[in-house]
Amino acid sequence: MDLNIISIIIDIILTIVTGFMAVATYKMAQSTNESVEEMKKTRVEANSAEVIMYFNVENNRMYLIVENIGNTVAKDISIEVEPELKDSHDKDYEHLKEISFLPPNYQIKAFFDMGFDYLKKEDKPVKYKFIISFTNIYNDIIKREYISDLSYIKSVSYLTSESDSVEMSLTKIKDELKDTNKYLKKLNK
Repeated sequence: MDLNIISIIIDIILTIVTGFMAVATYKMAQSTNESVEEMKKTRVEANSAEVIMYFNVENNRMYLIVENIGNTVAKDISIEVEPELKDSHDKDYEHLKEISFLPPNYQIKAFFDMGFDYLKKEDKPVKYKFIISFTNIYNDIIKREYISDLSYIKSVSYLTSESDSVEMSLTKIKDELKDTNKYLKKLNK
């Protein structure tokens, strides 16, 4: 065989091998880039704030909780509630609609109502939509929506026994005194 032919065959083989190596290098670079992007995304998620809002019922007392369950500060928190949030006395909760700063693993706990007082009123909603937006440490505006459904409270006669809830007993006494007053007023007429 001629030396030129062998040289051409070797050049062709080397060109093909170089082409395969170039494709493999390109795929490795793409894979590395995807890994870097995934790591960035994971780091951002791990170091981000996460603000939630929910009801917590303790001994028949309903609390409204705004909590940052994330790992960093949440800023410029804005909360919308649908339908409008009002307790059994029609008190609104405007003071919870704008919060300037919420540290990580911190909560704002506001008394909302007594469960049986709230649910006694038929016109009070049992489902709320919380729309929360806030700014994280990367100055990204995050928007979340949560549904809170209180209908489970209606299906439970009381979440604790009467002896566990002084408020429940006092409310019953208050209601009985009101009924007694009405009855006495009728007798006086």
